[in-house]
Amino acid sequence: MKLLSEFALLNIGNLICCLGLSLIAPFYPTYAEKFQVTGSLLGLIFAINPIGGILSSLIVGKILNNNNQTNLLSLGMLIQSIGMFCYPLLTLTSNRTLFIIISLLGRFISGFGTQTFLTPLYAAIPQKYPNSVDQKMAIAEFFSSFGFLCGPVIGSILYTLGGFSFPFILFACCSAIIAIILKLNIGKIQKNTIVVSQTESILKEEEYNINYVPESIFENDQIETSIGYTSIIKLFPVVSSLLVMLALCITFTFYSPIYSLYFEEQFNVTPENLGYYISAAPLAYSIGALIISKMSFNKKRAIFFGIMLVTISQFFMGPDPIFHIDPRIYITVSAQFNFGLFSAPPYILILPYITEKLEQKFQKPDHQKCISLASGLFNAVISTGECLGPIFSGMMAEFFSFQRSCSLLGLYLVATTLLFVPNLLEQKKETQQDKQKYCSQYL
Repeated sequence: MKLLSEFALLNIGNLICCLGLSLIAPFYPTYAEKFQVTGSLLGLIFAINPIGGILSSLIVGKILNNNNQTNLLSLGMLIQSIGMFCYPLLTLTSNRTLFIIISLLGRFISGFGTQTFLTPLYAAIPQKYPNSVDQKMAIAEFFSSFGFLCGPVIGSILYTLGGFSFPFILFACCSAIIAIILKLNIGKIQKNTIVVSQTESILKEEEYNINYVPESIFENDQIETSIGYTSIIKLFPVVSSLLVMLALCITFTFYSPIYSLYFEEQFNVTPENLGYYISAAPLAYSIGALIISKMSFNKKRAIFFGIMLVTISQFFMGPDPIFHIDPRIYITVSAQFNFGLFSAPPYILILPYITEKLEQKFQKPDHQKCISLASGLFNAVISTGECLGPIFSGMMAEFFSFQRSCSLLGLYLVATTLLFVPNLLEQKKETQQDKQKYCSQYL
């Protein structure tokens, strides 16, 4: 029950983080237009959030251990709260430069805080639940997607009820409260869990190994420092999987600066109602996450087919003029729904797949360090994609239409999908080798 309570608290924090990040989408671009903030500049403001996340993920992944996990979780929520409190300050200025600076500062701090929380969260799942990693990852991603699903809707509602500042003040307070709860509750659970797990592991070593000698602190330090990010990214399955993750995250945030403007210009959708349309992808992603949590999948095949179907959906997001199909709101929303649904398998299964490969490559004493580094690298790639997506869309908006920009993004996803194919071929080789070994045993 204690671990279940801990997992529930972590997912509540996860939900608050994603709600806070996504509620800005329906009304901020329209509000920013009053200060002539559009195009690439608007994309930069959206992109600065993941830049903070990149720095945070790499730092936290390097220093993360069982002793500081709770502090980092609580600190992440607190930092995000500070970032959210920056946005109400925008209503106090009429200066364009000051508006841009405060927006950049708020987005950067929020991104840094979010990844300070998410990096230890994703590292904790394979460590605490080694027998149900896929299911626990799917549950965590369900809460993430549910946050991204409800965020735009809640943002639109709160914006209508209380104006521009109200959504940010409310969620900033929620983040601060969650930070306190995490510190008070998970800290006690974690200390008890660490003591019990360390005692059990020592007893097992002493029971089954009469030559067991406890390792010194110096030896532990040597083990931890023997593996770094360089050791991990040398492996092709890890690199190709992270590139798939990068492409997915670029796609997720690609539409943030331009989606609302396209719906207003093309379909006359107001900011108050836009949140419902933006929620199509997160809703579908939530459904996909629930399906994965209830079923077992071949990770490689699920990742490949997921990214392939995501790629196809991009060409119908407009749709592209080469298809000679007039823009229709139901076509765009359907493409968004398919994108969200089929992005769930690769998004959820990539980190467990990377963890499996690292555990096969490195020795058991190094597994905990590998998991922490993989989580840091995984979240850094997510933040990188979230950073590049708005930048690319903002730049493309100055030269291409919305429909053509989506198709160009689709071509990039085609290349990423092809890059992952060698992993499937590797699986066939492994299957053939297993068959040969099996047959040789009976010859």
